[in-house]
Amino acid sequence: MLLGCPTCKTRYRLDDSRIQAEGIHLQCCRCRTVFRVGGKTPQQFRALAERSPGQSDKPVTVLVANESPDFCASVAHILSSEPITVLCCHDGKEAMDLIEEHRPDVVLLDVALPTLYGFEICETIRNTPALSAVKTILIASIYDKTRYKREPQSLYGADDYIEKHHIPDSLSAKIYRLVFGQKTVDQDLDDSSLAEEEKPTDLEDMSEQEMVAQELVREELRRDEEAKTSSRESLQDSDAHYKARRLARIIVTDIALYNQKKIEEAVRNGTFYELFEEELNDGRIFYNRRIAEQVREGTRYLEDAVADFIFQKKSDLDCCAGDETDL
Repeated sequence: MLLGCPTCKTRYRLDDSRIQAEGIHLQCCRCRTVFRVGGKTPQQFRALAERSPGQSDKPVTVLVANESPDFCASVAHILSSEPITVLCCHDGKEAMDLIEEHRPDVVLLDVALPTLYGFEICETIRNTPALSAVKTILIASIYDKTRYKREPQSLYGADDYIEKHHIPDSLSAKIYRLVFGQKTVDQDLDDSSLAEEEKPTDLEDMSEQEMVAQELVREELRRDEEAKTSSRESLQDSDAHYKARRLARIIVTDIALYNQKKIEEAVRNGTFYELFEEELNDGRIFYNRRIAEQVREGTRYLEDAVADFIFQKKSDLDCCAGDETDL
């Protein structure tokens, strides 16, 4: 089977026998993009849901947890054609309350939720037997198709993750795979192998109307993030400092999402700033590009966000170490 990376267009040949009924996730050797090949379409998964015992009279319930109401509305619109009930919340503690109350099938979690990080919620769910049936998908907080060239090292107990620009084309399929017991992205990546080939091919057949609709949603998500985290266009914006603090938190949590093992090592050894010098410098450049100089002057929002994260992570690790000692 011939196929091509949707990001860098590198060409590959894949043995058809490796593609199971639910499809497979592959990772491009050149740009590190993770993409799905073959398997059931969302329409086929819907048919599977209708035939599954105990599911025909109960729609799938998805909780979308993101600080932005506009983001939540966009995701709800994407899922509106599916047999899915969508709940929304904008705060980490509120998300935990709704999870415990409603026991949704899937929770779509922004890693940078206020009051409680998305990955902290994932860890809480995984450590709570009563919530063992709840599946979680982490959302990378920064909309940038080229910012990261690799998948997260691990997912803090989450079942899958998704980057914002893949939400329109991949979210519904991820939800159905998790609900009906299909493989997660980590399992697929462990099983994948690729070999370069000469001729590219489209990964999925899509109508022009569907492609345009997906691109419109991508643009909505991109504009929403910039509007909520940029103070350059309106220096008189009363929310300018709030936006700066929010962007700082987003930058730190995205670093955390892609580096869990390295994060824990750095926090334990007190070497966070040394080990993440490159990532922090990149974050500073991104922060300076989004936040006006007038807001940056006299404030240390990014530095404070890093310090707060280190303090919180150290407290969590110390708590876990104490629990192990008690055992």
